[in-house]
Amino acid sequence: MRLAAQAKGGYYPAPGRVVDMIADLIRADAGYGRHRLDTLRLLDPCCGEGLAAERLAERLTDSSGVPVTTYGVELHRERAEAAESRLDHVLASDLFRVSMANGAFGLCYLNPPYDWDSDDKRRVEHAFLTQCTRYVADDGLLVFVVPRRRLAVSARYFSSHYGRLRCWSFPDPEREVFDQVVLIGRRKPEPFADAHAERQVLEWSSGEPEPLGPSRYPEFRAPGSLAGDVLFATRTVDPAAAASEARRSGLWTSPDITDSLWPAEDRRERPLMPLRRGHMAMLVAAGFLDNLVLEADDRRVLVKGRTAKHMELAEDRPEKEVYREQLVTTVVALDLESGAIEDIAA
Repeated sequence: MRLAAQAKGGYYPAPGRVVDMIADLIRADAGYGRHRLDTLRLLDPCCGEGLAAERLAERLTDSSGVPVTTYGVELHRERAEAAESRLDHVLASDLFRVSMANGAFGLCYLNPPYDWDSDDKRRVEHAFLTQCTRYVADDGLLVFVVPRRRLAVSARYFSSHYGRLRCWSFPDPEREVFDQVVLIGRRKPEPFADAHAERQVLEWSSGEPEPLGPSRYPEFRAPGSLAGDVLFATRTVDPAAAASEARRSGLWTSPDITDSLWPAEDRRERPLMPLRRGHMAMLVAAGFLDNLVLEADDRRVLVKGRTAKHMELAEDRPEKEVYREQLVTTVVALDLESGAIEDIAA
């Protein structure tokens, strides 16, 4: 079982029927009057192909009339590409290598990988829970989908950071696969221990939570927020993605910049004063006089520049010899008409 889980990255999406039942428990809260908010931000940190987050967003919009902005993170690149067509914002990255605004999301749907982290010696589900809590807004909702027995690992943490806890088991026949449960809580503005809530979570992990079923009335309201961009980016740079983004935005799309660097016509600039040997040396060192064709007075010359280091004897005394590095720049000119070669030391 564990080898199969690792082979697919612990990816076990919740069935659509279960996602619909979860959506029945939640309403988006957009406020009223002058305090009306614009959107509900929904985060799925393990979004897979984006099916669950898309389904939740559609159901919440239909039931509440509040636009839902969806954000997903997925490590598997092919699944992330599929999610891009379903969600508003998707990062193809490890969750632990992204930067997200703390407290920016009114609803977090967390169905983490089911596995054991041998490096950190802890359950992966608990690591995702502690990482994602910081992204949930005060009084925001977290939907935690895990195998029932894994609740015991996170009982103290969940009861300290979340209140109004409710737990349901997957209905049959979906429950038969992994004995999963849905634990929903509202994030506390300040964490504090709750021994009674911790015992309740432990009882759910070893007992028989109420089966999940269709609900006519919502149990929770997810807080909305004002529209606008929030920090949602990876900490690593994909060269191909960076080049693609540079072609779409930034300085490279400015006509003033591109015309200066790559003018439409070949304009030949002439310096105000003749170049000195020092100027020539700098041009050679920078590579500007490498295989360059110069034309003047019906004469065409191919120029090859080179700068090299040589050790020069600076002091020669009986007790010691002192050598210093010297940069020696040479320019070789080939007359393209006569074939004559001239070696010029700068």
